[in-house]
Amino acid sequence: MMIACLSGSAMAQAPYIPPSDPLVKEKLAQWQDLKFGLLMHWGPYSQWGVVESWSICPEDEPWCRRDSAHGKTYFEYVRNYENLQHTFNPTLFDPSEWARAAKDAGMKYVVFTTKHHDGFCMFDTKLTDYRVTDAKCPFHTDPRANIAKYVFDAFRQESLWTGAYFSKPDWHCPYYWWPYFPPKDRNVNYLPSKYPERWQQFKDFTYGQIQELMTGYGPIDILWLDGGQVRPANTVDPTVDWQKAIPVVQDIDMPKIAAMARRHQPGLLVVDRTVGGEYENYVTPEGHVPEKDPGVPWETCMPMGTSWSWVPNERYKSTDEIVRTLAQVVTRGGSLLLNIGPRPDGEFDSTAYVRLREVGAWLKVNGEAVYGTRAADLDVQGAIGCTRSKDGQAIYLFGEAGDVPWSIAWKGERLPKATLLGSGRKLRARIDKGRLEIEGLESWQHVETNGMAVVKLTL
Repeated sequence: MMIACLSGSAMAQAPYIPPSDPLVKEKLAQWQDLKFGLLMHWGPYSQWGVVESWSICPEDEPWCRRDSAHGKTYFEYVRNYENLQHTFNPTLFDPSEWARAAKDAGMKYVVFTTKHHDGFCMFDTKLTDYRVTDAKCPFHTDPRANIAKYVFDAFRQESLWTGAYFSKPDWHCPYYWWPYFPPKDRNVNYLPSKYPERWQQFKDFTYGQIQELMTGYGPIDILWLDGGQVRPANTVDPTVDWQKAIPVVQDIDMPKIAAMARRHQPGLLVVDRTVGGEYENYVTPEGHVPEKDPGVPWETCMPMGTSWSWVPNERYKSTDEIVRTLAQVVTRGGSLLLNIGPRPDGEFDSTAYVRLREVGAWLKVNGEAVYGTRAADLDVQGAIGCTRSKDGQAIYLFGEAGDVPWSIAWKGERLPKATLLGSGRKLRARIDKGRLEIEGLESWQHVETNGMAVVKLTL
């Protein structure tokens, strides 16, 4: 999907700079309360059941493998890949169903791929015909053809925040991969310093498409930018392998883009992934959870299955694994953005719906320990970790059945009230040698734990 296809981590390399705009600061604090969101990778590539975009990247990497059945040469493969536009017809597309399922799962925001690296636009851009609304795409006659608009409208209807995923590199755009030269890797295939007029055309193209998204698709809360090789030279970290391989400066003038976007969408969160600085309002480790709270606003993005895009016979994570991941994320101060790739017909796999329902059932019981909380920096044993309410009056310990006893370092002699969320069952607490121990967990009988229970300590 994104940068972690390039490296094991997608944390910002440049120093984190907190936003100075009061509206952005307020929005960021609100976002930190949401905790759980839905990411969706979807496009014509779903018809082949292959990884999004990366198979047309001329690099010898595991995620770039091409099936010779779709083309015996690289150029034949790319031609056939781009011709998927001619057969993309997701007649079962119903974003209202997705939105209801996400809301029932306890998700609070969505990030939808308006354009991935391959350049195919899932919105009605006027700047390229490589889009879902073009006459070459059979779905263009459907009243829902402007897919991104219908997705955003449906999720807003369910009171979820909306985020637009947008790829900065565009491997279809002639101003990024100039057809005069063959592409060499994921980067621009000419020297912007040698052909500044052409690079300016790409900057104008990128600015124009983001402006379309910021002006024609209703209120947008998050602009989630991917493709970290497109960045100013002073943000490249040569100690990071994939950044070391960036051959040229690919500065698209983020100050200008962000200023324009926020004129249209005041308070907009901009997430210029891996670049750091003032246009990465929160950082996005990919596919893993940091070992500890990094001390800045952050979000783990992770697929529910093994792939970001839909693949046949997908192996989805169990509900227990998803809940455990969510617990790890929130107790370390972050948010979880869980990805589901829709099928080519526009539906989710039935297993994905089951997982959403089951995670939602757990959150209905334990949500007060998740939403609106912050990480509690306490020495915990037995349990996975803990959160605290923002007013400081409650601490929530997350742990798995059988991992007993739980204890945390404790100052003072006053015992808090300990209860198991959901059941309201009171638990025994005692102080021993500076640690507060929770007893009675061995006899859990609670149907909604999904292997993970939460004890509330009321101070």
